Amino acid sequence: MPLALLTDRATLEWADIGLLAGLLIAYVAAGLVYPGLVLRPFFWVVTRTVYRIRTSGTEHVPATGPVLLLSNHVTYIDWLLIWSVSPRKLRFVAWAGWKQNRIFRWFFQYTNAILIDGNGGPRQLLKSLNQIAAALDAGEAVCMFPEGALSRGGGTMMPFHRGFERIVGAAKRPIPIVPVCLNQLWGSVFSYAKGKVFWKWPERVPYPVTIVFGQQIPSPATALGVRLAIQELAADVAIRESDRLLPVHRQFVRTAARFKNLRRIAWIDCSAGTPREFSYFKALVGSTCVAGWLRSRIGPAKTVGLWMPTGVGSALANIALNFLGRTTANLNYTAGTDSLRSAVQQTGMTTVVTSKKFLARMPLELEGITLIYMEDAAAGVTKWQRIRAAVAVAVLPGWAIDRFVLRLRSHSLDDIATVIFSSGSTGQPKGVRLSHRNIASNTSAAVVHLSIVPGDRFLGVLPFFHSFGYTLLLWLPVQAGGSAVYYPDPRQAKEVGELCKKYGCTGFLSTATFMRFYLRRCDKDDFHTLRLIVCGAEKLPASLAHEFEEKFGVLPMEGYGCTELAPVVAANVADEDVAGIKQIRNKVGTVGHPLPGIACRTVDPDTDTPRSPGEDGMLQVKGPNLMPGYLG
Repeated sequence: MPLALLTDRATLEWADIGLLAGLLIAYVAAGLVYPGLVLRPFFWVVTRTVYRIRTSGTEHVPATGPVLLLSNHVTYIDWLLIWSVSPRKLRFVAWAGWKQNRIFRWFFQYTNAILIDGNGGPRQLLKSLNQIAAALDAGEAVCMFPEGALSRGGGTMMPFHRGFERIVGAAKRPIPIVPVCLNQLWGSVFSYAKGKVFWKWPERVPYPVTIVFGQQIPSPATALGVRLAIQELAADVAIRESDRLLPVHRQFVRTAARFKNLRRIAWIDCSAGTPREFSYFKALVGSTCVAGWLRSRIGPAKTVGLWMPTGVGSALANIALNFLGRTTANLNYTAGTDSLRSAVQQTGMTTVVTSKKFLARMPLELEGITLIYMEDAAAGVTKWQRIRAAVAVAVLPGWAIDRFVLRLRSHSLDDIATVIFSSGSTGQPKGVRLSHRNIASNTSAAVVHLSIVPGDRFLGVLPFFHSFGYTLLLWLPVQAGGSAVYYPDPRQAKEVGELCKKYGCTGFLSTATFMRFYLRRCDKDDFHTLRLIVCGAEKLPASLAHEFEEKFGVLPMEGYGCTELAPVVAANVADEDVAGIKQIRNKVGTVGHPLPGIACRTVDPDTDTPRSPGEDGMLQVKGPNLMPGYLG
């Protein structure tokens, strides 16, 4: 095949080389005169090579006339990403100090950016605001980042400044405002994830990014209203992007089968006698063997009950039943007989997995139920079955174990993973159906919001029949590659404190009631390894939080959720102070910021009209963590 451009020869001629050199020189020369001719295609290629950008809502940007685009601010290249997908030419508003960077200086010149110098005093700031208003009056498209600085923690938005309100108010004609949501950028090289920019490995290449242009917000718009609009766009994206998650039991297989995780501790069982450590290898082999043993014994009913305390046995049973495509119902062993009978009747369960030791302490008085004992499973699994499962886990990648060994490919995100029953204090207990999508999205958001890393170890004392314990102590640690120390009784304060100290736990989920037990009965250094305590299920009094911090040196922080939302909606976490800018992420007396991908607002309960800050109202929540509905 000829390679020459000007002849039919098989090799390049000098004339061809001269032609190519001439084209290159012409291209560079054209770039000096018209920079966009060279750099815009270059940036287009770069953004679509390093990032995998998905865009929606560009039709909301008017083709002509003035428009103000307001976006959240996550990375140092947000301007480049928006510029690369914008349907029309944009002028950006930026801090004047960025002119010291050559690349930024060229970009500001090319886009005719409007620079704001915060050190120039009120007069200089007013001049910049008037310049923005004049550009809008001239019919131009302007893009601003109202946060004024990059997010410092978990992708949570900083407070929005109100400067754009003044700009829109000073304009000579109505200015449409288009909210822009930059989603999934937290964790990229150019964000402050892990407290630094650049000096970290990208989590994946190409890095997935979603940019959404929302519906126009009519003037006058407030900073709070625009922030809520962007938060809702993020929830819409999270709902769509949840299709890319895996059911939690399938994600457990992928996490456990990673070579670096096989020897890492997944669970430490302190529920009975001598503590037992389970590596990810042992956890995956064990759950695979238990699933095989249970397959012919659990009957045809879709839902299978569990009557077990918090511990490795309960964790193995829950995972094994999900491997078999069954829905679990962890029964509340503190509830009355009537509530248990109601749960059995509503689910139609015919089988309950339990433990002989636990049954001796907490008898289960239900008629027409077949009991299966985990002790029998441990004795019934043959040596050959153990070897076969161990070899598969040792030599096969996670996706192969998922598809060919456990045959989980048909298990979908919308399958119901568990049914959790309310206490029944206001009538018959309601069965809350939680799908794999609900739990997977909630745990993945919690990993980001709480900054969970593989080395984290949770002290697990809450029961799995509550959504708080089920999602955050059964699934969250093994989704993130962390570990959990299981102990079945949160009221045994002395034992709980000793376990936290002995195993160096870094995370603790509890309630205000139990915190009072620990405050009175635990030693001063029992909780010194903790970096995170989140309390839910009831109000955390500020006095209790400060008293606990004074004694143990770690501040309990409050969160909020409900079973119907899988369950976490919001949580306080530690403030982040990076590069001289502090982001407030904890305010005692509040429940904190919503998790990524969750939007919240308060409205009038009768009219659904949004309430102003500080006003009481009905809380509305939107996100992929919303349950499919109640049972029946």
